[in-house]
Amino acid sequence: MALLIISTIALTGALLSWCLSTWLRPMAAVGLALFAAALISPIYTARPHIFTLPIIVIWTAMLFRAARNEQEPPLWLLALLVLWANLHATFTLGFVIAAFAGLDLLVRTRLSNPVLLGKWVAFGLLCPVVSLINPYGIKAILATFTVAYGNEAVPLIIEWKPFDASDQPFQEVGILLFFFALLVSRLRVGWAKALFIVFALHIYLTHLRFMYLFFLLVPIVLAAEIAEQYPALSLGKWVSDRRDGLERFFAERFYRICGVAGVLLVGATAMLASAYQVEPSQKTSAKDALAFVENNHLSGNVLNSYNFGGSLIFHGIKTFIDGRTDQLFLNGFMKTDAETGRSGGKPVLEAQLKKHAIDWALLTPDDSRIPFFDDLGWKRAYADDYAVIYTRDR
Repeated sequence: MALLIISTIALTGALLSWCLSTWLRPMAAVGLALFAAALISPIYTARPHIFTLPIIVIWTAMLFRAARNEQEPPLWLLALLVLWANLHATFTLGFVIAAFAGLDLLVRTRLSNPVLLGKWVAFGLLCPVVSLINPYGIKAILATFTVAYGNEAVPLIIEWKPFDASDQPFQEVGILLFFFALLVSRLRVGWAKALFIVFALHIYLTHLRFMYLFFLLVPIVLAAEIAEQYPALSLGKWVSDRRDGLERFFAERFYRICGVAGVLLVGATAMLASAYQVEPSQKTSAKDALAFVENNHLSGNVLNSYNFGGSLIFHGIKTFIDGRTDQLFLNGFMKTDAETGRSGGKPVLEAQLKKHAIDWALLTPDDSRIPFFDDLGWKRAYADDYAVIYTRDR
């Protein structure tokens, strides 16, 4: 699992470098791609959204390239959208990106090519149609509106919270550097692309999880303008330059060097995999605590801290709450659950324990409800640095 996620992240960086190198000299393209990849590192988790990163890079690059070249959008991108729709709910962002690319085309051609504009409109209409090829049909699209307009769960989930510079100083530096470069360079972009930049920044500042929209996609959208207005950074200038000795050395042995590097990488990965056991952190897996549960045959309904939801599902234990909060745990559930951990929340917790017939609890050591369980007379059956288990005192 770790290797799969790392490989996908590496693929995203490679694709971003490739897209940027269409316009920019290799060192600029690779350097910018690595910087962008570092800036979005907080979202590098083993979750399905990682698999959408290569897709969104290709989707954005191909559509804006087609708009710039005044060509129709590639229809094969619709197959990519179907894959996206079956990986993660963010596929609806593809509709928005396509609309901005179409707007960029309209700025360039105005109404001089109605046939081409018609093809772009048809592509835009096909996007939501083909995205219905998923197990949930129209519900997958409607989920976007459920989150976009907010519900009781969204404000309680960290990744859905607004950007906070005190928690993300590295990302703040990235934003400030971007605007500093934009002001100093006086880079000229069309108003359609300017609107896209504003949109990407707005979504990021509103919800932390969408930082990749700004840091990954804005460089793709601006690469052509940077190359045109600053030829020293362009691919064309690099191609026309004389190659130095080091460049000639690597160029003449390019495929052999890549082959050796690939073999060394696979060998290093195999050595690391054999030397270090990759396993989930006990902060989320509660491995020892769940071993205690199995050895002592604890059963019945559990009340768990949010972070343990995934591990409980993995072990076949029905959760009280888990990561599906923004879609399933609604109708007052999340508000009540939040109240159980606040000052004076003991009566609310007691009512929840009775309502849901809770027999045992799996909590993180910093869970604010722990003192309430002690006051209510529950037995602390297990405790370590990562988890605390309470059982009903029968």
